[in-house]
Amino acid sequence: MFGLPSVRLGRPFGIPLEVDASWLLVFVLVSSSLTLSYFPSAYPDAAPAVYVVLGLVTSLAFFVSLVLHELAHSLVARAGGLKISKVTLFLFGGVSQMEEEPRSPGHEFLLAVAGPATSVLIGVTSLGARTLLIAAGAAPPLWLPFEYLGLINIALAAFNLLPGFPLDGGRVLRAILWAITKNLLKATRWASRLGQAIGGLLIAVAVFGVLRGTFDLVWFAVMGWFLSNMSSVAYQQQQLRVTLAEVPLRRIMSTPAVLAPSDVSLEEMAHSYFLGGRHTRYPVVTDGKVIGLIDLSRVNQVPRERWRSTTAGEVAALDLASIVASPDASVDSVLGRLEPDGPGAVLVVEDRRLAGIVTRADVIRFINESAQHA
Repeated sequence: MFGLPSVRLGRPFGIPLEVDASWLLVFVLVSSSLTLSYFPSAYPDAAPAVYVVLGLVTSLAFFVSLVLHELAHSLVARAGGLKISKVTLFLFGGVSQMEEEPRSPGHEFLLAVAGPATSVLIGVTSLGARTLLIAAGAAPPLWLPFEYLGLINIALAAFNLLPGFPLDGGRVLRAILWAITKNLLKATRWASRLGQAIGGLLIAVAVFGVLRGTFDLVWFAVMGWFLSNMSSVAYQQQQLRVTLAEVPLRRIMSTPAVLAPSDVSLEEMAHSYFLGGRHTRYPVVTDGKVIGLIDLSRVNQVPRERWRSTTAGEVAALDLASIVASPDASVDSVLGRLEPDGPGAVLVVEDRRLAGIVTRADVIRFINESAQHA
């Protein structure tokens, strides 16, 4: 998300879950704040070890609640036919990376409210558990984490429902505007501008607070800058998607496609294709028929001393179902397949014949050329 490495934690419900390295800062800040401030104030005179344990356990529970928030978005999106590339937690929360936009205002609305609704449910359930534990005479260390989780999840839902795109509330607003105007780009523009306005307001509040000596409000400036920047980027991305939705693959594909014989050695692939070619992925053929796709990462998985004796056909990815498209398919419809952690290329097939290949390099070249002629 910020150019930092991420760690994959698993695939809940079949959805890849990753944690960006920037999220470690959040974990440290939350756990230290709970350990040094929140729990000592709420439960004085306890042993320091108690505060440390409470802080770590509560921080992990907060992490789980964030995951559930994002998974709710992803599951609703998937139920509507959208493919989720992955869910990533980062410095300012999380994001569900969808390969395409929701197909209707109604689906957008349901997708947007799923996350905040989940956070509210977690918050209310946590506060309910707190009440029951207090009524049962439980000690504070048992119910204080539930109190914090209840309050923080409700606050999280409230912040996300601010009507500025790309926050969840901004998506709700975009869905409503989309339904009224029948124009997704126009709805995105208005919702994004409101997101930028809210970001500017948060920055103004922070500046006002700092001038009055309230330095705790500095985080408002950070969140405001982030929201304003993301709103602008989101609208630019939507503009690009609209443009690419009107461009067929035949217009940008590399043709004729450069093919790699299945019996060529990995050493030859490295020198003649990857070092001397324009792509990082190539179709692998046997007797004129495409049998797979090979990329540099697959070559690097083989020890260097075995490159001369290992062929491209032996290491190529053989599942082609997800990487074949028609020449008339839009560029926008295949963008998800061109992500670095996906297939990375699309084979353009016409009348059962390989007409060309499309990679990220082709899309980037088209965007750059379009910008030069704009």
